[in-house]
Amino acid sequence: MWTNEDLELVQDGISRLGWLVLKRFSATYRPSDILAAFSCLSRKEFETLRRLNFLVSEETSDFMSVHVPRFLHVVPSTTQHMIEDRAGPPRGKIDWMRTYVRRAQAGTDPTRFITRSIDRTADTAAARLVAFLLTIIVSTAERLDKGPLPETVRSQLNDYKDGGKRHLSTLRSRGVRLGNRFTPRDVAPLRKSRRPDVLAAVRLYDLYVNVVELANENLLRNLLSRKQHAPEDLDDLFEVWTLLTLVELHLREGWQLDEALLIGGDSSPKKPKFSLGKSGATVELFYQTVPKEMGKSSVYKSVFAEYDLDASMRRPDATIRITTATGEIQRIIVEVKRTRDQRYILDSVYKTLGYLSDFKLTVGPNLPLAVLVVWDGINRVAEPGTTSSPIIIVNAAELTRMSLPY
Repeated sequence: MWTNEDLELVQDGISRLGWLVLKRFSATYRPSDILAAFSCLSRKEFETLRRLNFLVSEETSDFMSVHVPRFLHVVPSTTQHMIEDRAGPPRGKIDWMRTYVRRAQAGTDPTRFITRSIDRTADTAAARLVAFLLTIIVSTAERLDKGPLPETVRSQLNDYKDGGKRHLSTLRSRGVRLGNRFTPRDVAPLRKSRRPDVLAAVRLYDLYVNVVELANENLLRNLLSRKQHAPEDLDDLFEVWTLLTLVELHLREGWQLDEALLIGGDSSPKKPKFSLGKSGATVELFYQTVPKEMGKSSVYKSVFAEYDLDASMRRPDATIRITTATGEIQRIIVEVKRTRDQRYILDSVYKTLGYLSDFKLTVGPNLPLAVLVVWDGINRVAEPGTTSSPIIIVNAAELTRMSLPY
């Protein structure tokens, strides 16, 4: 069981290491694609997660239940000068200069006047921002309602839809223009507002931009803190942390990050792959997948082929492929288990040995053949370098200090 300190350590590690490394993806992929890959989700699934995260946030709940009713109770208004060109009795202050010019253009009609009146309107930037957010909330709730959702969440989204439509109708009746676009430049003057409801709208707008539109580092931290990084969040978090720690170990020992790719199809989750180089050698780190040659050489794939079993669901958490300057290739399996229970660690050792047996034609040839990373609960009793074990077992603390075995 992780303590809050353990979870915070992993979250901080991913936030610190992750974004620096993930920036290497940015030339090719959107940030949302990158985060989806590390969440083991397809792009469509991750987009749904982002939108759901936005709707069920505390900011959205407070906005709908507290701030919008207060805003509608006292909608801010502004005055604007209206210039009217009409024939007949004038309404408002006559602009004689423009009147003379207009009469000259219209054939000296003595009944034509140009008047200037002051009109009060509720169509302010604050009202348009509230209307924009309500439109986003309603459309997002309608979109998510078409898919599978827990009933409690569906009920909340239906409340948002109904309430949002009522509030939009009220704003429309007061002359507020409803737009589908609102830019940071439009929001900038509202950040200095003294009204709490307007500032709440600004905060919700920022959340929407960061979570739904940009999916940037703020989203990464937000999803981590709310345990929504992936369906099995804690285990996946530890796997991502392990992968990024391996990248950091290479950088610490002088390797250069040459390439960062997402491999996989459009309909299935894409998996991160890092390539690093040093003195003519290359290291490739595969996350949640194995190199093609390992998949093709699987000894046990014939067993799975005889039954309706998806062998792709059982693969190492990470795989390292090292190509030396002379062309020799070494492959190492990395298995990650978030546990300190020795019985579970023992089961994990046997699982890792199963991987080594399955991929025996391509893994290695040098020791170690595999690295098993656990959270804690195991100590090494043999002296380093005195064993011929094909597996190295390290805990999280040891991994951060480990020297690369190649």
